[in-house]
Amino acid sequence: MSEIRARMAYRWEAMQLRFSRKRFGFWILFNLVAVVFISALIIFYLERGKNPGIHSYWDALYMVFITIATVGYGDITPVTAGGRVTVIITLILGIGALSGFITLMATRRAEKARRRYSGLEVKTESRNHIVVCGWNSRGKFVLDRLGDELEKERTLVILLCDLEEAPTDEEKAFFLRGNPVSEADLRRANVAEARAAILLADESKGGSSGDVDARTVLTALTVRGINPEIKMTAEVLEPENIHHLELAGVGEILDTNCFLGNLIARSAIHYGLIKTMTGIVTREAGSRIYTLHASAEMVGRTKTEVEAALLKEHGAVLLAIGTKAGFKPHDEDYRIEEGDFLTVSAQEKPPGAITQQEQR
Repeated sequence: MSEIRARMAYRWEAMQLRFSRKRFGFWILFNLVAVVFISALIIFYLERGKNPGIHSYWDALYMVFITIATVGYGDITPVTAGGRVTVIITLILGIGALSGFITLMATRRAEKARRRYSGLEVKTESRNHIVVCGWNSRGKFVLDRLGDELEKERTLVILLCDLEEAPTDEEKAFFLRGNPVSEADLRRANVAEARAAILLADESKGGSSGDVDARTVLTALTVRGINPEIKMTAEVLEPENIHHLELAGVGEILDTNCFLGNLIARSAIHYGLIKTMTGIVTREAGSRIYTLHASAEMVGRTKTEVEAALLKEHGAVLLAIGTKAGFKPHDEDYRIEEGDFLTVSAQEKPPGAITQQEQR
């Protein structure tokens, strides 16, 4: 039931954000329709029996459509004075209403774009969504990946940061202008009913790395106070602040500088490690990680041969090879031995493979 409610909330949220105002030219459209049908009725009454081209109400309606569209085929023209006056009035009112409707639509689209880039001012009513708090240069990649991963399940992503306009044109995320530290702004993002929160190291306001981490800790404390059950992932710049985030209830903490520094250093010793990690985190949306025990056909073959076979037969990308001696990310000269296992990424489960969850 909660999943159905979340999907309904998503659809309502998307519609509400797409049309920022409830009335979208209905009044002008109604007037245009009224002009068309009433004018056709008047012309039919005045021209019937006198105009050889008008035998029914539909003939009069056809003439009005042609008149307003300014096509002017000329196959039906009014012959009475009253009919000519009606056509002139219809032309003025019809073109005016049509132009007004088109102008209003263009204005609404421009308003939609302005509101999208300047940030929504309303409270979101979505549930089971993901809130991204803060902004830095890595935020674009976060939104891109979330958009790809969550597209099928139609989970809404809301970006809450204190910028003048949307920092990215990513259409799969909605921009909500506000301060992530502010409880009021977090409630506007409906953190209370959110499924998860991602706390980026907010570098948009400048300051030292310590200042940035302090804002992240305050955001985590505020989010946890609003929603004690929410799953939080946070980015930290200084290792000594990890403990503060843990105390704030953050379950997943990424020490960006430490992680990247260690990764670069270890890649020099275990060459290919960066390629492996990149393959894991940037794999195609919808794919999963599987563990595949080396079959008899694989034993004795090189890593390159096995990699090509897996891609051709199962559409699986080889990420790493596990051996008795340890982890071999990418050793082109290595030959598969009995007892080895392969870590692959694939859309569909290869025969004999198990997922990471099943392995646990």
